[in-house]
Amino acid sequence: MQLLFETPEAAREVSFMLQCDYDGFTMITVPSVHDTLALRTAIELTGADFCFAGDHCPLVLVVEANALTQVSASQQAERISRKAELWEDVAPF
Repeated sequence: MQLLFETPEAAREVSFMLQCDYDGFTMITVPSVHDTLALRTAIELTGADFCFAGDHCPLVLVVEANALTQVSASQQAERISRKAELWEDVAPF
């Protein structure tokens, strides 16, 4: 699973905490079997926003509203549910 963070510092800190691959900029690669609780904790400690690689979500908003790409309600719901899966009250393994 690949996660993109809003700053290189946040990505570096999370990758250090989890001992996972860091691309040197804003992306980390988490192994397919990972400790969800540790991932949640690391993300919360950095206080940074993130998205999944392949998602198209702006981290910096454009000034003009007509310049934004319109996203359907179902696409928004899917993005929110993917992020919410990390915060479910489920045992990490």
